[in-house]
Amino acid sequence: MKTEVKNFIISENVISDDASYRGGTLKIDVSSIFPNVEDAVMGAYQNYLGGGMRGAVIGASMFEPDELSEKDKVIFFELKEKIKRFFHALTSDEEIEMNDEWNKMDYEKNQAMPVSAY
Repeated sequence: MKTEVKNFIISENVISDDASYRGGTLKIDVSSIFPNVEDAVMGAYQNYLGGGMRGAVIGASMFEPDELSEKDKVIFFELKEKIKRFFHALTSDEEIEMNDEWNKMDYEKNQAMPVSAY
């Protein structure tokens, strides 16, 4: 039986976490939600734009959502959003070493930022 997205606890399924006030990466094991998918790994990453600014959080996966059923595609995109918000919270922690206006940016405003400075 598949775990519902709302009950999926990201912090209990972290494979790797390299997140800081300068962005980074996060990998999550999602095999409990997609048991029939080989390499059921999703995550998020964020580029550092320079000048204290981070780019928009990008969701990623080791598998193509096109391979999923229509119902699972809906779950995939809901989970992708949840992972992106989780990652944003990690990189926007008030205890981080660089606590300025850019690192206090809310998720919606951050998502309006470019992905890359290049």
